[in-house]
Amino acid sequence: MDGRWSGSLRIGWLASFIFTVIVSFVSAFFPSLASASVFGDTARQMAHKIVAATGPGAIALDIANRSSLDDKSVREIRSALEAELRTEGVRIVKADESMGSVAVTLSESVREYVWSAEIAIGADERKVMLVSAPRPQSGVGPASAMPLVVRKSFLFAHEQPILDAALLEMSGGPRLLMLDAGQVGVFRQQSGRWELETSLPILHLRIFPRDLRGRLLLRRDHLFDVYLPGTFCRSSVTSPLALACSDSDEPWPLTADDGGVRAFFAPARNFFTGAFSPGIGKVSNGPSFYSAAALPRSSYMLWMLAAVDGSIHMLDGMTDQVIRGAKWGSDLATVHSSCGTGTQLLVSENGDPARDRLRAFEIPDRDPIAASTPVEFDGPIIALWAEGSGNGAVAIVRREDTGWYEAYRISIVCGN
Repeated sequence: MDGRWSGSLRIGWLASFIFTVIVSFVSAFFPSLASASVFGDTARQMAHKIVAATGPGAIALDIANRSSLDDKSVREIRSALEAELRTEGVRIVKADESMGSVAVTLSESVREYVWSAEIAIGADERKVMLVSAPRPQSGVGPASAMPLVVRKSFLFAHEQPILDAALLEMSGGPRLLMLDAGQVGVFRQQSGRWELETSLPILHLRIFPRDLRGRLLLRRDHLFDVYLPGTFCRSSVTSPLALACSDSDEPWPLTADDGGVRAFFAPARNFFTGAFSPGIGKVSNGPSFYSAAALPRSSYMLWMLAAVDGSIHMLDGMTDQVIRGAKWGSDLATVHSSCGTGTQLLVSENGDPARDRLRAFEIPDRDPIAASTPVEFDGPIIALWAEGSGNGAVAIVRREDTGWYEAYRISIVCGN
């Protein structure tokens, strides 16, 4: 081969190699620069769609971030979108000076960014435009990937099905409340064991479904509330402790906060219908689901739903995204800790039906990341409810060898 051609090929190869290294370096250590062109292209697409609906003129523009993008990226997106709109003959003005409004929402799925624009011009019907852009892949793990440990502490075993349990601080020492189909048992610790102190019967007219589920929630103005299919019970405020029950189709609280999001429970089944009251942002209906968990974000709440069809949904108040390929069970719960991001998602995992497992996950960018090794139980998990304090959860397990039911308190501790 001619030496000049050989030298040119070596120089060309070296230049290509250096360019590849520079691009990789920029993508890994300056993600905002690497994604600038992606945002610019996406802003251009969005501007074209907006102008196609509004035409040239003056509009009011609002941008809401429901994604994992930081404030700097959102500012860059706003600047890029406003610049593209100006080139299309659109001016950004205050709402009282505009001919219409455009509300842009930045959200994301597991693999891409999704932007929606809700356009309202005069009294015409609102229009919604969508564009998407691939999310850059990064080989750098999250800072919160420190190992966590899911710890289980045995509370109580019972021959009859346990629906829920809660630890309660009272005068004279702590009490364990245990809910089953016919009563709330109040247990007091004696010589290191929980001994029944009193039993509060649950009186109801409706026939409970065979696969019964129930929720026991501690309250501030009285001791606790009980939610069962078609039935609601409220404890007395003072002693002697009593329980008043009545027929009720009111929605169940999804968190310990009495004023938070609620969902309607199918009275003849064992799942939530998917109707929320109040809604999750603009979402008032979702899929039918077995359990839900809320993960706080800087400006909104991300809800995780374990749907009855086995899929896992993420609701951010604007969009409903599905996690593909997640082999999770039907039980989810949020736990606060001093580890990682400070909030973890407890998930039951599909596997050996005779030995269920719980694992902690973190979801920094809508992509679930396993944050602990699983903890195993001697049977299937039939219920998983977050504690009122938010610092733990209660898991109910049906043992395969004895058929008895066991209640465990679940917490998260930092690993090494």
